[in-house]
Amino acid sequence: MFLGMKYCIIFVLSLLWIGCANIVPPSGGPQDKEMPTLISSLSKFNEDYSEKNIIFEFNEKIQEHLFVGNFYCSPPLKEVSHKVNGKEIYITITDTLSNDLKYIISLNNCIKDITEGNVLEELEYIIPPKDTTLNFYYLNAKIENALTKENENNHWVLLYNSDVPDSLIFKITPNYVSKTNKSGFANFNNLIKGSYKITSLSGDDYIYHEDDIISFSDQLIRAGTDTTIDLFTFDPIYKIDSIEIIKDTTITTGGSLTLKSDFSGNTIVQLLKGSKVYIQEKFESNTDFTLKNIPTGEYTLRAWGDKNGNTLWDSGSWIEKRQTEKMRYYSEKITVRENWNLELEWFIEE
Repeated sequence: MFLGMKYCIIFVLSLLWIGCANIVPPSGGPQDKEMPTLISSLSKFNEDYSEKNIIFEFNEKIQEHLFVGNFYCSPPLKEVSHKVNGKEIYITITDTLSNDLKYIISLNNCIKDITEGNVLEELEYIIPPKDTTLNFYYLNAKIENALTKENENNHWVLLYNSDVPDSLIFKITPNYVSKTNKSGFANFNNLIKGSYKITSLSGDDYIYHEDDIISFSDQLIRAGTDTTIDLFTFDPIYKIDSIEIIKDTTITTGGSLTLKSDFSGNTIVQLLKGSKVYIQEKFESNTDFTLKNIPTGEYTLRAWGDKNGNTLWDSGSWIEKRQTEKMRYYSEKITVRENWNLELEWFIEE
């Protein structure tokens, strides 16, 4: 009797355990993937015009997102503060605003919702000049990595008046600032007529730090005339070093590649898989290049003009005002097959 009761209790407890293990909590519905939506923006001056407040209201509660590294005013303002309160963010400006300038207040990537952390990628506010007859000019800058050709995201693009000494650039506040988006583009739409030096800088502020990468132009930007520019970034403390070539010397019956191009001068041609170089050859003043005994497979093809003949890709120098050696990438992956000569035409349109 007692033994039967014991088995009965164990059986009932087992059923309860199985039932508990299969309990599924109720669904909370689809995940919120929507970024905060701006409902209104309002600007107010205090009585003596010594302070300007801009209030942004959203459709949900918000919080900061990497505010220090993303927020900016262009032209830059020093005395600017902010406060987030529920569904609103307050921007307070105590700097004196020029009557002849158009100010851009950028909160791109500065805020996110408080529940799922969806970031608001684009939000700008314009403070117009009091004189509505003034003309302002546009500049579009594209920033790429000189070595990898990848778009540089979230980099500062800085404009300095042409009379600013080079020794102060990357050390003082610029006259205009913008930031690159995921496609590597930064825009200015509030430039007054004049000539500017243009640079770019990674990092959280306008001052160069040792781990930052930079770019610069050899030419001045003329607002009102120039509307686009391409810049190529480099690491100022990049150390010239030999590249390990992963070359299989046992390959005698691989494929080959013949390039017909308009390259001139000393040229280094490389084939890569991922970031590793499998084939590198140097050619002097040729427009037809042939690489032999290439292991079969898919490769990235790139080349650069070796100006100093050291067979290495040389980075730029801000101190010496030297740009990087221009790296070029063939537009498509190439496939090498055994006992097959692949012929390609590769002409550069500057």
